[in-house]
Amino acid sequence: SVYGMLVGLFIYRSIKLKDIWDLLKDSVSQTAVVMLIVGAASLFAYVLTVTGIAADASSALINVSGGNKYIFLIIINVIFLIAGCFVDANSAMYIFIPIMYPVAQQLGINLVHFGVIATVNLAIGQVTPPVGVNLFVAIGVSEKLTNIKDKTRVTIETMSKAVWPMILACVIALLLVTYIPFFSTVFLKGV
Repeated sequence: SVYGMLVGLFIYRSIKLKDIWDLLKDSVSQTAVVMLIVGAASLFAYVLTVTGIAADASSALINVSGGNKYIFLIIINVIFLIAGCFVDANSAMYIFIPIMYPVAQQLGINLVHFGVIATVNLAIGQVTPPVGVNLFVAIGVSEKLTNIKDKTRVTIETMSKAVWPMILACVIALLLVTYIPFFSTVFLKGV
């Protein structure tokens, strides 16, 4: 944020000092929306844990996967990819990690590896239509850009079409990270 503000003030000169107050108010309101979602997701995760639903869901995951860690990895990839399309990453982690963590631990999956898988999945979901949060952020930023030659109108339709090659590359990277733990645990050997 500070870097973006400095670039806008001193390099592009598209932000004036008088604009900073309005930018701060806009940032606070957008952050408040995200924090409300995270708060609701935290409360939901707490209720899942206290009522025992999380433990039941963990048992169901073990039963569905048959105790096979590779089937479990497929299941969590599907769940996280779908959840990432509709829910922001923090909320999805608050909801699903308490359910999946014990299963990953029981199946002998390195927990750093599991965390990287979850993070990569949710990052892909953030740019996947129809509700990929980062798509809307990119559109909002494109509308505020000034002094750019050949500025074309960026819409959710054009952005959704343009993002698919990147999503395909990310899914290939996700498969590598998921099924070759070396990529996410290579630096843990000395720790």
